[in-house]
Amino acid sequence: MFIRRKIKTVKGRTYQQHQLLKSVRTEKGPRQVVLLNMGELSLPKEQWKALANAIEAKLNNQSAFAFEENSTEVENLAGHFAQMILSKQLNENRGESGSTEPEERTENTDGKADYQTVDVNSVTTSRSKSIGAEYVLAEQMNRYGFDAILQRSGFSAKQIDYAKELIIGRAVHPSSERELARWINDDSALKELIGSDERVYDNALHRTALLLWKHRAHIEQSLCQAAKELFLLDETIILYDLTNTYFEGRKENSLKAQFGKSKEKRNDCKLMTLALVVDALGFPKESHVLEGNVSEPDTLAGVLDVLENLGKPGERKTIVIDAGIASEENIELLRSRQFSYVAISRKQSYDPLLWAQSKEVKLLLNDRKTELSVRLAIVESFPEEDKVSREAFLLCRSPQKAIKERQITEQRMQRFETELKGIHAGLSKPRTQKKYGRIMERIGRLKQRYGVGNCYAIEIEQEDGVVKAIGFKKNQFGQSKSEGFGNYVIRTDRVDLDESSLSTIHRSLTRIEGSFRAMKSDLGLRPNYHKRDEAAQAHIFLSVLAYHMVCPVLHRLSQSGLNYTWNSVRNILSSHDRVVTSFNTGQGKCIHVRNTTEANLNQKHIYNGLGIKHDPVKNIIVKQKIKLTGRL
Repeated sequence: MFIRRKIKTVKGRTYQQHQLLKSVRTEKGPRQVVLLNMGELSLPKEQWKALANAIEAKLNNQSAFAFEENSTEVENLAGHFAQMILSKQLNENRGESGSTEPEERTENTDGKADYQTVDVNSVTTSRSKSIGAEYVLAEQMNRYGFDAILQRSGFSAKQIDYAKELIIGRAVHPSSERELARWINDDSALKELIGSDERVYDNALHRTALLLWKHRAHIEQSLCQAAKELFLLDETIILYDLTNTYFEGRKENSLKAQFGKSKEKRNDCKLMTLALVVDALGFPKESHVLEGNVSEPDTLAGVLDVLENLGKPGERKTIVIDAGIASEENIELLRSRQFSYVAISRKQSYDPLLWAQSKEVKLLLNDRKTELSVRLAIVESFPEEDKVSREAFLLCRSPQKAIKERQITEQRMQRFETELKGIHAGLSKPRTQKKYGRIMERIGRLKQRYGVGNCYAIEIEQEDGVVKAIGFKKNQFGQSKSEGFGNYVIRTDRVDLDESSLSTIHRSLTRIEGSFRAMKSDLGLRPNYHKRDEAAQAHIFLSVLAYHMVCPVLHRLSQSGLNYTWNSVRNILSSHDRVVTSFNTGQGKCIHVRNTTEANLNQKHIYNGLGIKHDPVKNIIVKQKIKLTGRL
């Protein structure tokens, strides 16, 4: 082997490139074959021969080299380029230029024995790449027929590969396109799984993400239909909610990114809102990316057309929404569109007499330890002549919710009192603000910050516009505030349901909250660094698509008795790798075996729960004669 420098001129600009070549005998005489395009080397020319010899030694699995002093760079480069050549021989990067065909390459598909005399001191392991979580998601894509879905949207074969790499990468290694490309090329066996032979670049991933966003309606509808047919989903209970994600940047020219109330308390950042529709099992049905300052109640009308098409034709559907969306206007809208509803009431207080005739029922929740006390009341009204409207109100008392609300309120009240005492103490100090107007402003800001000002009677002593003293004490409302802790009211037109059924349907809202939590924590929804709105929305949609694949995996595992989060599945499978084992034989050959490590017990449990085999990719064996190289 030897290295040659090649000068190229493109559009008037001159570049230099170094190539690794070898001489071969052909029918037409000796020829030089390019093994690898090495880019531009900074290594001095007098060390090129040493680098070529070191690369050949690495390929022959020889390590007995006496590297000269200060030749660490040669050794490092030799290992890097040898791994690139070996990857091409094992067909990991078949699309790269250069001819690196080994003398013999086979795929061990029949399991026949192949005995060799091995030098155990020559055994090395390299090219370790993760395959477990990628394998699980690739199998789920095959179940959904994802390739066919993208083909119907006009995606080319390369674009389909990029799309699968984007979505699986978002679920397994959420990151920027640049980091994702590096991970796919260097750390993951994803390309082997999907049969791709192209090196991945961030620009191609970015363009494919925009293409997925462009065809989002067809892709999401197709995935929804595939899930419905595969899992026989009942779409009579539909959950709808919103969340938002923040941006690290100013987003000055954005139409979508706006300042609003951040779910993550990042009110210093602009936001975009994600509206999501899921069924009672958490399977996503529809998503929309909205402005960051959108009014939650105003978003419901935009998704009702989609909801009408779910389930069986003519079947009445029940929409589950939280208090943020359940305005009176939206309740009337659902009634007029022939939807049933289960919602958290926005009303802060009800007449206790409403439930006076109701019997209190104790419900045990899923963990069988938490108890929920409920009372059901049914109210009839006559909004129109000769027409009776019936609505059920379920009063729920949760001890756990009461404890949480009490702790939060007590902490706020304590901080509010401490701040008031601090303002009072400052009145006796020189050079502190004492004017009545300014003191009232400070107290007003405290009330706004802690939200407990209505629990106190505050007395201010002043003389000629100068405050002398500040006193406060809890009023009657503050003393009785704890009586309402842990209480909430569910309202619904489903008067046919009993207390247990209503509570169960309402608690299914945790499914959509879990969806948002998974997308934010595990699927890279936040933060979002993109500058253009289209790219930012494509980033959000990628997290939604990743959840389309993760949700059925978790559902199938749950049916098998494995109640894992996606983060747990990902961590368990992270040690299932694809590796290259190299060794020298007594027959004068160097053998490289590309195979998968044996799954451990927990990994086998996951694969068994999903009904897939434990070894996802065939073994690849490369054999070549050992050629002795000169010493450095």
